[in-house]
Amino acid sequence: MHVLIVPSWYSSTRNKVHGSFFKEQALALQRAGVKVTIAYNEIWPLTLIGKINEKKGIYINDEDSLKTYRYKNYNFLPKSSLMFKVFNKRLEKLYKLIEKREGKIDIIHAHSSLWGGISAAYLSKKYNIPLVITEHSSLKNSLYLRESYIKHIENSYNTANVLITVSNNLKKELKDHTVNSNIKIIHNLVDLSTFYPNKIKKKEETFRFFSCAFLEEGKGMDTLLKAFSAGFKDKNAQLVIGGDGSQRENLIALSREFGIENKVFFLGALSREQVSEEMNKCDTFILASRYETFGVVYIEALACGKPIIATRNGGAEEIVEEYNGLLVDIDEINELKNAMSYMFLGASGYDPNYIRRKCIENFSEENIINQVIKVYREIV
Repeated sequence: MHVLIVPSWYSSTRNKVHGSFFKEQALALQRAGVKVTIAYNEIWPLTLIGKINEKKGIYINDEDSLKTYRYKNYNFLPKSSLMFKVFNKRLEKLYKLIEKREGKIDIIHAHSSLWGGISAAYLSKKYNIPLVITEHSSLKNSLYLRESYIKHIENSYNTANVLITVSNNLKKELKDHTVNSNIKIIHNLVDLSTFYPNKIKKKEETFRFFSCAFLEEGKGMDTLLKAFSAGFKDKNAQLVIGGDGSQRENLIALSREFGIENKVFFLGALSREQVSEEMNKCDTFILASRYETFGVVYIEALACGKPIIATRNGGAEEIVEEYNGLLVDIDEINELKNAMSYMFLGASGYDPNYIRRKCIENFSEENIINQVIKVYREIV
């Protein structure tokens, strides 16, 4: 079985961890005996003209043992739905080259409709290839959605033989945008070879909260700083934040305003290995995001045996249970502060071995990939 994976975002020279969970699933499929080829339309914004030291066009490489075809070029029609016609043609060029070099494609599997799923639907219709779309993103919470895009997204959903969502909450949302009744829930997997308990001896006995995300408004880092400021100024605790984004400088300024700049540490963008290292250094992982379709970073913490604090953000409710952490309401600073205080006093009461074992049961490569392959076999 030859599966063409079409990610909507993916690693690049500027962001090596972008779309890491797409790559991890592709590698897992390959280990399970599925032939996998990646076709990625790498779209450069016009704001990067003169800043990219790469040539436009098609690149073919083995990337982490995955045969990867990239079409690199600028988006010359930003914010116009006419750009989808350009994207379709770019993906079609990759498809023709892949069929010629790698052999017949049996299934196209796109990750998220915007942008990859739209072009994947075009290929599926034109060349009569079964299509699976796994949706990872919420339309109502999308930063990039315009009204003119919705018909293209809905067309892709309706074209798919099977739609997959990563949470029940996202499945409910998709039902408003498709007549396709074949919607399945398959969670993201956790890379157990990268995320595992590693008893890193801390240099100090300070209680460590760790949070990691793109530093954008929806991730609730401002709320987290307020809660930490309210409860931990005079306690032997620190807050370590991994990730980068448009809000980083604002968040650093906020920590200074609250007088906690000596207890809050911004690490910047981290590799997957560095995230795992920080997970193992922390006592509790915390992410106070306002919306998540799933929350891969939560299960990465669980794979390291760490208890977690999360908000009722649409995705975390399917991950957090009494044995592995605490759920609080979104933007409830006092409630978040109390959850952090509870962990500060009692995180050692959680069983790291049990946390990891249940994580493996629910989110292991074998579990998730078996579900994906079952979908493939149903439609081929």
